[in-house]
Amino acid sequence: MNQTSFTIDGSQLDLEAGDANTFKGFGYLSCNNSSRLLLDYKAEHRDSYDQILQILFGGRHPLMRMLKVEMGDDANTSSGTEPATMRSKDETANVKRGVGFQLIADAKKLQPSLKTAVLRWGEPGWLRPLWVNVKTDDPDNNVAESAFEPMYQWYKKTIVAAYEEYGYLIDYVDPDRNETKHPMVKWIKWFADRIANDRNDFPSGFPIDQFNKIKLIAADENYERDFGDMMIADSELRKRVSAVGYHYNTDDGENMPFTKLADDYHHEVWYSEGIAPMTMGKYRVRASNGDGIGGVQSGLDVANRLIKSYVNSRRSLYIFQPAVSAYYTGVNYSHKELINANRPWSGYFEVDNVGLQCMKHFSDFAKAGWADEDAWRYLTRACDSSVGGTENFDRNREAPSYMTLVSPDKKNFSVIFDNDSAQPRTYQIQVKNLATSANQKLTVWESIGPKDEQDAYDSRMKQVRESLPLTDGTVEITVNPHSIVTATTLELADDPEVTYKRLESPYADHTLGSKGANGVLYEDDFSYAGYPGNYLASRGNTPRFTADQGGAFEVVDDGGNHVVQQMITEKQRALDWEYSFAPNLTIGDDKWSDYQVAVAMKFDDQTQQNSPTGNYFGIGLREMTDVKGRLESAPYVFKIYIDGSCQLIKDDRIVSLNYVDELDLTISHQISFVAVGNRLTASIDEKQVFDYTDSDNPHFSGRVKLGSGYYQTQISQITVTKPQSGHLISKRLDDLDAAITYKGNWQHVCGLGNTKWNRTLSTATADDSQVPTFDFDFTGTGFSLIGQQAAKAALKIAVDGVVIDWNLVPQIGVDRAENAVILGLAAGKHHATVSVVGGSYTLDAVDWIN
Repeated sequence: MNQTSFTIDGSQLDLEAGDANTFKGFGYLSCNNSSRLLLDYKAEHRDSYDQILQILFGGRHPLMRMLKVEMGDDANTSSGTEPATMRSKDETANVKRGVGFQLIADAKKLQPSLKTAVLRWGEPGWLRPLWVNVKTDDPDNNVAESAFEPMYQWYKKTIVAAYEEYGYLIDYVDPDRNETKHPMVKWIKWFADRIANDRNDFPSGFPIDQFNKIKLIAADENYERDFGDMMIADSELRKRVSAVGYHYNTDDGENMPFTKLADDYHHEVWYSEGIAPMTMGKYRVRASNGDGIGGVQSGLDVANRLIKSYVNSRRSLYIFQPAVSAYYTGVNYSHKELINANRPWSGYFEVDNVGLQCMKHFSDFAKAGWADEDAWRYLTRACDSSVGGTENFDRNREAPSYMTLVSPDKKNFSVIFDNDSAQPRTYQIQVKNLATSANQKLTVWESIGPKDEQDAYDSRMKQVRESLPLTDGTVEITVNPHSIVTATTLELADDPEVTYKRLESPYADHTLGSKGANGVLYEDDFSYAGYPGNYLASRGNTPRFTADQGGAFEVVDDGGNHVVQQMITEKQRALDWEYSFAPNLTIGDDKWSDYQVAVAMKFDDQTQQNSPTGNYFGIGLREMTDVKGRLESAPYVFKIYIDGSCQLIKDDRIVSLNYVDELDLTISHQISFVAVGNRLTASIDEKQVFDYTDSDNPHFSGRVKLGSGYYQTQISQITVTKPQSGHLISKRLDDLDAAITYKGNWQHVCGLGNTKWNRTLSTATADDSQVPTFDFDFTGTGFSLIGQQAAKAALKIAVDGVVIDWNLVPQIGVDRAENAVILGLAAGKHHATVSVVGGSYTLDAVDWIN
C-alpha cells in the first residue's frame, strides 16, 4: 500500500505574508459570450437565475470569492462576442451591454465582500489604429505612449460607469491584453501611476480615494511565465503590481519566480484562468476506464490543479473559465462547466454535482478570502502534489496530493486529499503546535463513485466516512482510489449547506416553441410589449435569446419601430484577440428539426461599400457546432448579396447559385429559408430562388443563425414555424446517460473534444459471439442516432420487440449530426434495441422525435 507521512506544525504557519498566503478558493470568469444567456434566465425565469447565483456565491461557505470580467471588443474571442462598453472615444460607457457587470452586481447582493477584477480581450475599433502594434513581438516599444491615455480612459470610464450604475468599485485591474505573449511593462507602470494619481473628471460623490487604490493584477499570460522573472528583476514593477496570474499551467518558471514573489515579496499569485471540469460526473462514472468520478479533466483532476498549483507556484486563487456555460452548446470550449445554463425559455439548467462537490471539499471546510477577512492560511510545509503533468493528469497519478489549511487562530485545520489512481494511499499525520482541544477529533468526508452500476452516480458524494481521534497528536487516514477526502476539525455534519444533496433545476426542460400554438416555434418583432418598460435598457438593448458570434446585434429605434441592427462597420471593427469572422448571431433550440425561418430585413445602403460581396444577409439552418463562430458553421446557409446574387451553401460549399433582378436596397425584404427532412427551399419576397434536396449525408436538426457583412443591416421581424407535417425533437439522451443500457463489448470514453455531446462517445465493433447492443425507452413517433461515423457499419433496429430494419447502414456524417433516423412509428411510448451487426459503430446521443 502507498504510504505518505507529513507533519502539521502550527509553528510553521506564516501569518505575516498577508494575502500571499490566504486561501482564496475559487473565482468565476465571465467572458467571451460564456455568460450571455444568463440575461434571458434573469428575464424569463428569475428564480432559476437566483438559484444559480446562490449555488456559486451564496451561503456561509461560498464557493466563489472572485468574479472577473473580461471587457469585450465586439469581436469573437473564442466562444462568442462580448460587446464593448464604448464604441467611440466619446461614447458614454454602457456597462449594461453583456452580462459581466450586472452579474457582479447581482452576485454582490448575496456576497457583498465579493472581490472583482477586469481586463480586456482586445481593442474596440476606435482604439485599433493606436494599438495595432500590440500584436507585434515587441508591443512595449512598438505601441506609442500617446496610445496610453485613450486606453486608460476606456478602463476608467467603464469602472466609473459600473459604480454609477450598480454601486460597486472594481478591486483589481489588468491593464494588459488577455493572454499576452509579450507583457507591456512600460504600459503597466504607466497605468499604475495614472490610476493611483488620477483626481480629475469624476462624477460628483465618486469615491476617488478608493479608485486610486485599485490594485493591479498582471499579466494573465497563457502558459508563458516570463512575467514572473520580470517582476523579480524589477523592483519598480513589483511596487506597482500587487497580484500576478497566468493560465493553464500549474508549474512555476525555471527560476521559481512566482514562488519567490509569494514567499519573499508577499505578492498574490493567481491561477487566473483554468478549466472547469469537462464531462459531468454522472456520465464519467459509466466510462470504460474505471476512473469513477475521476480521469483527465474531471473534478478530481481540477481539484488536483488547485493543490498542485499552490505547491509548485503558490497560486492561492483558481478562476474557472467558465463556471457557468450560459452559451449555446457547440461553440468553442463547450461542455466545460460546473453549471450548464443554455435553456432560458424553460428555466432548466444542469449542475455537475460531482464537479461542484469536488470543489466544495475545499471551500466548505475553510474560510476562503483575503487577510482582512480572517481567511485561513496555507500551511506550506504540509502541502504536496507529485502527480505528473503541468495541467492534465498525464503520469504518476498514484503519487501523494494533499493540501493543509489552518485558521489564523490555529484552532482548526482541514486537509484535502486527492487520489485519482487505482491504488489506495494511506497518510500518517503528526499534529503539533496548534490550539486544538485535548480530545480533538478529525471528521473525514469522502466523495467517491458509486459501488456498482445499480447505484446512483452521486450515491457516495461528500459523505461523512468516519471520525478519527488525534491520539497523541497522530492520525492515519486512507484515501481510496478515485476519490477526494477532506479531514477537518470543524464539526459540520449537521450543517445543511455542507451535507450533500443533489442540486437540480426546479424546471423540466422543453423544446422551444413546442408548447406554442399554430406551429409557431419563435417570433420576435423586438417591441417586447409584454415585458417591463426597462427590459431592453437593462440588458444593453440585447435581443431576446440571441448569442452574438461576431459583430454586435442590438435593438435600436428606427422611426418609432424597434429593429435589430448590426452595429459594427468595417471602420469600427475591433483589433481581434486572435481572429473573428463576419457578424453573425445564433438563436433558437438545437432540438428544432423541420422548420421555416422568415425574416423581414433591410440592407444598409448608407455605409461605404467596398464590394458587393461584402454586403449580404444570410440565414443558416440546423446549426449544431460553431467552433469558429461563423455563419457558415450552420450546415445549410442561404445568402443574398446587394447585387442580387444568391448562394445556397451546404457544409461550407456552394451547391447552387441564383440571381434576383433589380433588388431594391431602399426597402425591406422578406427572406425565407425552409428545411423539411432533406429538402431545402429559399425565397425572397415570396419568389422561390432555391429548391434543393440533399442526398449526401443530410443534417436534420439544429438552431438558426443570422449573419451579415460589416454593415448596419436591420431585422424588423423573425418568425420560426414548424410545418404541419414536420418534426421536433422532444428529448436528447447522451450516450452515457443512465437511460441507455449496453450489452456486449463497448468502449465508453469521456473527456473528448468539444464537438461531441458532453465530450463522450460509445463505440463497438460487430461481434457474432456477443453482439453489441444498446436499449432505450422513448416517447414519440421516432428517434435518431447521433454520432460521426468514420467507416461503414450496419445496424439491426428493433422497436417494441419487432425488427423494423435488419441492415440499416448509418450515414457517414460529422460530429453531432444524425447517422440514422427512424420515423413513422405510432405516437406513444416505445422500447428500442439497436444491434451492431457489421463494422464499427459510434454513438454520441439519442434523440426522441415527435
